[in-house]
Amino acid sequence: MKRLQLFKKRCVGKDESGVTLIEASITTALMMVVLTTIYGSFSSTQHALENTGSRLRNLDEARVLIAATTKDVRTAVRLQSGTSPFLVADARTVNFYANLDTTSAPKKVLIYVDSTSELIEKVWSADVGSSAPNYTFTGSPKIRFVGRYVANTVAEPIFTFYDSAGVALGTTPLNASNLLSIRSVKVTLSVKKATTGTLNPVTMTNQVRLPNLDYDAVAG
Repeated sequence: MKRLQLFKKRCVGKDESGVTLIEASITTALMMVVLTTIYGSFSSTQHALENTGSRLRNLDEARVLIAATTKDVRTAVRLQSGTSPFLVADARTVNFYANLDTTSAPKKVLIYVDSTSELIEKVWSADVGSSAPNYTFTGSPKIRFVGRYVANTVAEPIFTFYDSAGVALGTTPLNASNLLSIRSVKVTLSVKKATTGTLNPVTMTNQVRLPNLDYDAVAG
């Protein structure tokens, strides 16, 4: 009889040692918290890596654009003494004569941003038979480069123009008097490939002196 009672107690003890519904719920909730934390950390890391990749792509594009633009602006040259190399000097557009890849007649260069936020440079060669200083440029231009993803705002001009004292010249587009005073040009380019997301554009700036104007150099 005693043995039977002892056996029953053992059986009851085993039944009572099982996992309760409350314990199972708590365990499940803790696992969900752990999994949510791990997923959130993974998602944040992935987002950070994507942002870093986008920023590097923007930076590479900005470097290419600003290097090409400043290199060509630096070659601006007068067609004759007492004139300006610039036909147009605006916040987002420049049109000028340049000693660009030539040993004879200058080229006429137009750099501007189009409606799709591409930075475009067009180059005209002087017409055959035209001569200094009355060169004409009536042929079709060549597109030297097309830059993408320009994100400059209205308050952030691409081109800023300075006189010999380093003073910024007037409101753009510059008038005829200020065109004659240009001695250096600052180029500011903001680039953002992705149109969505919180990533800020990459902005690069370079100011170039116009060496051909230092000595009153004349093309032709």
